[in-house]
Amino acid sequence: MIYKKFGKKAPDKITHLSLPEFKEAIGDHKLILILDELEQGIKVIADPAIQAQNIAFLQMISEFSNRSKQITLFASLYGDREEPGSTLKRVKPFMVKFDNTKDQCKVILHRLFENYLEFNNKSPSPVIDSFVNIWQRHVSLDANELKSRFHETYPFSPSLIDIILKKIPARGGFQNVRGALSFLGNLVRLTHSTNDIITPADASLEDKANIIMLRDLDVGGDLINRAIENMEELRPKVPIANRFASAVLLYSLTGFESEKGSSRNTLLTDILSPMTDINAFDQAIMNFQKYASYFHTDGDRFSFDIEEQPEARVEYRSLDYKYAAKDFIIDLVKSEIFRETSGTVVFDSPDQTKQLLNGFDKNRLRYVIAGRRLTQEERHNIYYGMDVRNLILVLEPKDAEFQLLSDRDTLKWATRVIAAKKLAEGTRSASKKSDFERIARADQSFIIERIKRAGLVFVHWIKYGENARDDQIELEPLPKEFTKDKALESLNQDYFPLLTIKEHLESRLDHIKEKLVKDIDAEYRATLGFPVPAHVRAVSAAIRELCREGTIGIQHSRGNYCRRNPDLSETELFNAKIVSPFSEQQPPSPTAPPQICPRCGQKTCACEEPIPQPIRCQRCGQETCTCPKKEIVSLKIPPRTSIGSLREETAFRLQQYQAAEIITVIYKLFYQKTNIGDLSTLPGSIRGNLSGQGDVTAEIAITKTGRFSKSQIEQQIESLPSIPGADYSLDIALEVNKKGG
Repeated sequence: MIYKKFGKKAPDKITHLSLPEFKEAIGDHKLILILDELEQGIKVIADPAIQAQNIAFLQMISEFSNRSKQITLFASLYGDREEPGSTLKRVKPFMVKFDNTKDQCKVILHRLFENYLEFNNKSPSPVIDSFVNIWQRHVSLDANELKSRFHETYPFSPSLIDIILKKIPARGGFQNVRGALSFLGNLVRLTHSTNDIITPADASLEDKANIIMLRDLDVGGDLINRAIENMEELRPKVPIANRFASAVLLYSLTGFESEKGSSRNTLLTDILSPMTDINAFDQAIMNFQKYASYFHTDGDRFSFDIEEQPEARVEYRSLDYKYAAKDFIIDLVKSEIFRETSGTVVFDSPDQTKQLLNGFDKNRLRYVIAGRRLTQEERHNIYYGMDVRNLILVLEPKDAEFQLLSDRDTLKWATRVIAAKKLAEGTRSASKKSDFERIARADQSFIIERIKRAGLVFVHWIKYGENARDDQIELEPLPKEFTKDKALESLNQDYFPLLTIKEHLESRLDHIKEKLVKDIDAEYRATLGFPVPAHVRAVSAAIRELCREGTIGIQHSRGNYCRRNPDLSETELFNAKIVSPFSEQQPPSPTAPPQICPRCGQKTCACEEPIPQPIRCQRCGQETCTCPKKEIVSLKIPPRTSIGSLREETAFRLQQYQAAEIITVIYKLFYQKTNIGDLSTLPGSIRGNLSGQGDVTAEIAITKTGRFSKSQIEQQIESLPSIPGADYSLDIALEVNKKGG
């Protein structure tokens, strides 16, 4: 180039010129050499030998320039710690450093804008004043200092220039030497026609060029994708999602662990403008904190992180399941809280409730769980026109203000439980699965606790009138446990025990006489205002008791019974007639024939009486026995709808007889079902080989005698035949030590 400049022919050689050759080339001319971005010129040389030759030539001319006024050398360098900067440093050159932010900013503006030198620095004052005034309403700041800096950095905000000139170089900078200029230049290209100023919020995550350059700063390689994912998820809910996420990400990529992300006040000055008010900003923070799974909050600082927050993930996914929340709550009430699904409906409307009730087994209690207090018209309409309606039990919340299917907290927890369970099913990470399952369990427990806290009452019918105005009811409280078994136990023990049904039958003796037991049983199942027969043998058991007491008599083809328990099965008793009491002839007890004395041979013993010998007890060895006396205690477990329920109740009732021995136990199974569409759907042990339509009534009694422990009884219960829809009960005889004796 030098030979060409001076019209001389360059020598034909590969290596660089020697100093004499260089002097000969320039002759008497004075030369100014400008070497711009010298590092780049050296780095692009792939051959290390040629690179070394160029550095040697640079050293030669720099030393010559230092000794001679014939050559003046200007070189722009990014640093003097590496070649070629370290070579030039040896000659002790005069160095001009642009390490002042103000100077660096001028260089940037000069490189980006061709009219920078002609630009009037005071012309953007109205714009700067407008923005600073807006920020000053919400943030405490030094307005004069900020305005002064803004004039130096305009159109870029001081916060953006600080990131480019301080934070990014501290993190290693962009891979491209001109990366910072390219990044700012791209922001100018994106915003020059729309923005008055350019802030970190304008580093848009919707622009591919921005994303490519930011990947130089993403050491982990995945933070940008996480931020974009959260931004896209929240864009429908947050109008400024792109600007907010872009600003937070830029601070997250350029900050160190001790100062990661950005404070609220800094973000506010980056985002707030005449077009964006404080409410939109606060809404963005709230929604990102709540729904953005990779958005983290540490005190007053916000950042993105590759570590996912399971709570936020669940919260965001829960938005997809708001229409499934009610169905989930209904299933939860039936399966986990009330623990009865086959005969339970959660009230939505009278018509819907009646339709579902008609599909259940009408010989058993059918439960209607109302998520709120019903009106009297709704209660009346549920029962209107229904069959066997005294076996329909309406349950309502004790808390008159509770609204199960419109309670905001309950619905929100339900959507979170659904979302957490779906996320747990879809992840392969064991730790994430554990987190999601933990959230699902916690929120589901909140739902259960909320529903149980509302309490439970049942509608006790005193009178069912021709219309709702004539109805008479009482709302009776049920146990806090809320399960079907506890509700049934309360009905049997507190409201409709055997004594209540027996007394009600006694008050209607003239009506029940000359009728079959099954007709009376059907009447009690159907008539509102009568005691509720909470288990299938409630009425028949009361009739047996009336017969045993002599209040009524029982007529059957197998015999007539009065003042004793009829020796009839449940099926036989159902077909027996109730009659007035009568005197029943008891057969005389047979007299034992006289015995012949083995000593004297006479029927009337003529032997002299021997001297009685003292008799001692074989156990205690005393003439007067001091052994504790025994007595027999009877224990009855009322019918249960499952083997597990029977086992639990039996174990609970036997706890008060820890030292007792069980000598007799009678297991009773009762199964009754009518209008069966196809008998083949029943277990073969009940129907044999029969099929087609029919009715089934089956009764099984299994008696075990011996000496059994509590655990053995529980094992026997578990071994009973499992018949879905059957009632299980048992009678136990225990031998206990007699008190006081």
